[in-house]
Amino acid sequence: MIECEYVNGGQTEKFEIGAVAEYLGRQGGVVWVDMEAPSDEEIDLLSSVFHFHPLAIEDVQKAGQRAKVADYDQYVFVVMHELQPDMGHSIDQPCIKHTAEIHAFAGNNFIVSVHREPSESVATTRKRWHSTMDLHHLGAFALLYLMLDTVVDDYFPAIDAFDDRIDRLEQYVIQPAKQDVRMPDKREEDSVERLDVLTALIAVRRSLLETRRFVAPLRDAVNVLLRRAEASQPSGANSVDRERGERAKVLFTYYQDVYDHTIRIVDTIDTYRDLLAGTLDAHLAVASNRLNEIVKVLTSVSIILMTWSGITGLYGMNYENMPELHWKYGYFYALTLMIVTGVLEWIYFRRRKWL
Repeated sequence: MIECEYVNGGQTEKFEIGAVAEYLGRQGGVVWVDMEAPSDEEIDLLSSVFHFHPLAIEDVQKAGQRAKVADYDQYVFVVMHELQPDMGHSIDQPCIKHTAEIHAFAGNNFIVSVHREPSESVATTRKRWHSTMDLHHLGAFALLYLMLDTVVDDYFPAIDAFDDRIDRLEQYVIQPAKQDVRMPDKREEDSVERLDVLTALIAVRRSLLETRRFVAPLRDAVNVLLRRAEASQPSGANSVDRERGERAKVLFTYYQDVYDHTIRIVDTIDTYRDLLAGTLDAHLAVASNRLNEIVKVLTSVSIILMTWSGITGLYGMNYENMPELHWKYGYFYALTLMIVTGVLEWIYFRRRKWL
């Protein structure tokens, strides 16, 4: 599906992809071509109409690209990833979902966005673009800013989901040692699910690493746009170049805001990684302490049983001249001796807090 629109002075015109060359020739407006799940023939239009670099076209055709910005002088090629919180899963599953990979080409008066999956960020960007009239005079790079800002803003709820997940895991790590604990499922408050804490911790850690793999390169990508905007600052050239430089100066401030947000998100992810590492260490320490307690109990019980075995073994020897061997109360004496020694050892172990 392809949506094409031309925005100029607050007026929006829809048109077919075949008329894109005509609208690109107009002055003062911005052409936005949005492709969702494009076919190979539709992707070929990027080469035939916009004359994009073959390497950029190759990146569009292959999913799983790293977030980046490629500067091709007359336009830039941006790859960004859309993330959404996904709290519907059980706690031992990832708490975010990767919903779309967005490829965007931005030039002086056009932007082309390509994504194979439906994108909430693109839909939100379209609403913001139509309602934010004061940015239209800044051209296509203002629209690119809105798209980047929307994508990055959606990272914050996803990061908050990690915060909630780690807090819940910490609560169950520090409770009395249980390898399997019962935890309410948010979908159904009355239902419970068995949870292996170690599995949940590893799943959250893997999800954090995956999120950082999407966000950290985007920070560097926005920095490239900042350098491009800074290089286009006003100079002593003609009026057209000065006007373009003034727009770049304003856009620099907007991109600086997006860059600051990406830094905050990466720093927060790193902080959560440290917290998760501490939680994992605490879980292993709790498991180790639980094992120590079990060993102490088993050792104490073994000592009591060994004492009883020693007494019974002593009286089980086949010697004729043993004391109490032919005594009428010998059995009761041995049984009483076993009970008394067992009770005394139990009292001793209790006072040492081994039992």
